[in-house]
Amino acid sequence: MKRTNKAFTLLESLIVLTIVAMMLLISFTLRPNQNQINQWEPAFKNQWQRTRLTAQQTQKNIIVNFDKDGIVFDREKFKYPRTYQNTVPKQLTILKTGYVAPTTVTLKSGRKTIKLIFSLGGGDYRVEKSTIGFCFSRSINVVNTD
Repeated sequence: MKRTNKAFTLLESLIVLTIVAMMLLISFTLRPNQNQINQWEPAFKNQWQRTRLTAQQTQKNIIVNFDKDGIVFDREKFKYPRTYQNTVPKQLTILKTGYVAPTTVTLKSGRKTIKLIFSLGGGDYRVEKSTIGFCFSRSINVVNTD
C-alpha cells in the first residue's frame, strides 16, 4: 500500500511564513510616513500664522531661516518631517505688515518632494506634494466580441 502525503511539513510552513513576514517588514519600513507629513502641515501652518501675527503686533520684521534640517522661527527650531531636507537654505523676512516676498522652498526625501510656495502679498502660501520619476496611468483593454 502506497501512502502519499499531500500536506506541507512543519519546516516548509515555517520557511514560507518567515519569507512572508520578512517581505511585510521590508514593505512597512520602506513606505513613506504619510501620517507624519499630514501632522507636520497643520503644525507648520500654526507656527507660520503665529509668527506673522507676532510681526504685525510688534511692528517688527521677523527673519525665518529655512535650514537644511528645519525652520528657525525667531530662535525657535521647527523640524521638517522625518527624512525630508532642504537642499537650498533660504532666509525669508516677514515684514511688520505681514508681507513676505514670493519664493519657493523645496523639501526633498528621495523621490518625494514638498514645495512650500509663498505667493504674492500677505504671506500666504500653498503646499504641493509630488513624486519624481513616477507616472501613474491606467490602461483599459476593450475586447470586441463581434
